[in-house]
Amino acid sequence: MQRRGVAILAAIVLVTGCGRGIDGTPVAGIPAEPWDPCTIPAQAIEATGLDPKVADHGWGAGISVPDWARCTWKGPQLKPWYFFGVLFSQVHTLDEVRDRPGNSGLADLRLADRDAILFFSNILDKDENCSAAFETKFGVAWLTVDAIGSTGPMGEPCTVLKDHVADLIDHFPPPL
Repeated sequence: MQRRGVAILAAIVLVTGCGRGIDGTPVAGIPAEPWDPCTIPAQAIEATGLDPKVADHGWGAGISVPDWARCTWKGPQLKPWYFFGVLFSQVHTLDEVRDRPGNSGLADLRLADRDAILFFSNILDKDENCSAAFETKFGVAWLTVDAIGSTGPMGEPCTVLKDHVADLIDHFPPPL
């Protein structure tokens, strides 16, 4: 649990590093409120093998990261060894995610029906995490699989991530 707290704190620092205020007026066709990953139906979460109870919604008590909505679930239900997380921003771009100093091993790939980038966070060991991001009509989705604390990986995080995205892609905002 202690490593998870360090990973969350480091993620907050990385995500807020690109934080900026939002000025101007809403663009036609873009919702005023960002898409909330926690609106993915519990039935869809459970069908992909994740625990349908939201493990984390937002960033924690007293922490505000207005540019990124965040939701995390434990998986698999019977023997959880990782968290599957989804972040979403209407403000940031895929290029900003690609250029973050804490991301490494970037590779372009086709993820479900989206052009995406695959990468690793330098916060955890490479075999304990995997991330991907893709653009949607309304913003950027950033997905993560992070091993839980001392449990360690019981599978390949990138394979797990790709499987969950394939199962859940219809619940994300539409592609560009």
